[in-house]
Amino acid sequence: MASNPTPEDDDLLCALAEDLADGANLHEGPIGIKQNTEAVLRAAIAATVAAKLALGGARNALEDLVDARQAADVAGTEVLRNCRLRLVKLFGARYTAQWGQAGFPNQSTAIPDAQDARFTLLNALKAYFVANPSAESVDMEATAAICTAAHTALSNARQAENTGEQAVTDAKAAEAAAVKTLRKRVRGLIEELGQLIADDDSRYEAFGLNIPAHPTAPESLTSLTAEPQGGGKAHFSWPYATRMTGTRIMGKRIGVDDEAHSLGTAEGLEKTFTGLAPGNWEFSAISYNEGGDAPASPTVQATIT
Repeated sequence: MASNPTPEDDDLLCALAEDLADGANLHEGPIGIKQNTEAVLRAAIAATVAAKLALGGARNALEDLVDARQAADVAGTEVLRNCRLRLVKLFGARYTAQWGQAGFPNQSTAIPDAQDARFTLLNALKAYFVANPSAESVDMEATAAICTAAHTALSNARQAENTGEQAVTDAKAAEAAAVKTLRKRVRGLIEELGQLIADDDSRYEAFGLNIPAHPTAPESLTSLTAEPQGGGKAHFSWPYATRMTGTRIMGKRIGVDDEAHSLGTAEGLEKTFTGLAPGNWEFSAISYNEGGDAPASPTVQATIT
């Protein structure tokens, strides 16, 4: 059913699914919808919303875990600096076999640049001070106990971050599965309607769909937000309009362009455009589908730098 395609964009898919569920609430009984009912659709919508929320939560949690791992690494690096200063007093500043015995890699007395190497060195210094307690210095904060605490904190933070990354991977898979099910239900109801009612039945519009026999343009977008980001970039967002399959962003430089011209199109409800000339701009958005273009949204002005 070309006039009622299944949206590829998740935001459009969810919005259409809500419209379809509303239509099913009104007409599923009289039409005879059996497979993709309102209850089935709303369950799929709820599962998708929950999966997206869970993915967002997992990503936020991972950001916190990354911060915690970085903080533990910073603290561990400070311990390494103190231990290095202690060993300089014992071994001298130039590399010798004693530095290698203490765990410093690559025949160098420098603290490693790589976090993995710093993590390993903390463990090596812990073992060195356990084996050589006379080399410890409480005053210089270079002891086996301090190295152990720093290594344990970093080890725990690294493990927590790895667990957080796995949680994000699992949440992505769950979200993809939920969206796949929702897309299947949306497509299923559109096809079910095609089997149950005529192509010129006006009830298609109650489902937020085009009447296949004579498709019409979507509703007009009620608003547009333009957020300049510097460097000739601006991020645009807009609400859903019934029957829309895409959006065209129009722009005109005030005092330069005689008419607005297309900056490009988007399938979803937001997009960042680049390469915009500096100046004061006027923007609008036009939703469209196979039936044509809707009237333009109200215009907004923004200064591009």
